[in-house]
Amino acid sequence: MNLTRLRYFTVVADELHFGRAADRLHIAQPPLSQQIRLLEKEIGSQLFERTTRSVELTAAGQLLEPEAKRLVAQADALARLMASYQSGDTGLLRLGFVDSAAYEVMPQFLRAYRERWPGVRFELLTMSSDAQRAALASGDLDLGIARTRGDQPGINQTMILEEPMCLAVSTSHRLASRRSTTLRQLRSEAFIGFTRTQSPALSAELTALLAANGVNYDPVIEAEEYTTIIGLVAAGEGIAIVPSAVRSFQPANLTYVNLRDPEATTRLMLLSRSSEKLKVVHNALELATVLFADL
Repeated sequence: MNLTRLRYFTVVADELHFGRAADRLHIAQPPLSQQIRLLEKEIGSQLFERTTRSVELTAAGQLLEPEAKRLVAQADALARLMASYQSGDTGLLRLGFVDSAAYEVMPQFLRAYRERWPGVRFELLTMSSDAQRAALASGDLDLGIARTRGDQPGINQTMILEEPMCLAVSTSHRLASRRSTTLRQLRSEAFIGFTRTQSPALSAELTALLAANGVNYDPVIEAEEYTTIIGLVAAGEGIAIVPSAVRSFQPANLTYVNLRDPEATTRLMLLSRSSEKLKVVHNALELATVLFADL
């Protein structure tokens, strides 16, 4: 059934006058009358009783009117929905992030995004930087907040933040009373870190950073989340090198020590597909550029 003809029918049903209906629809009266006749032919029933003085709905027209108006309203709503989707005002954004971003950056970004585009739904996934790149490449993720750099074809990297790293130790550790230390002071320490299978890039970066300072990085315990790592450190199982953002997670029996080494820094990057067309993703990239410009 032709939706345009249903729309014409609803206007004529409102006006009960073909001339006024034609004016509302910005078309001439003869084409409007022709479209109504074609609709009546499609339906197999006369919809209007026409005389030289009046136009009235038939019983069939009265039956059709509320349903036709409902269909036209739904079609208009669908058009608005798709226009909103094209503009990025609605839709779904699947956002992956490293768990260290969950303390400050991700909540700040999410709050700012939702203030601007409250109609967008989010699916939040905690993932390593390597897993984010794989998920973007496979189409299972729309945007990532990662720590480590990569050179995967088709994946763009936009740095949004660089921050110092620090040392997490238990309050009974020999370094706990110090305000700062250096990487070279960690030669005899037992490290707790991320699993090398799930986060190979991060493990490689820490290995290279410590090797440059004469320290062997070979974690005695590996975990998949900073909350687990920090909990193990607080229990005295070892020490961990973590981004400064993790300082906001402060369990009992744990303290953080600054690292004086200028190279002991990490960064956060937004990952996206080079071929990305989703407006919700482009809105996110533009927002992050402004939001984190001064950090």
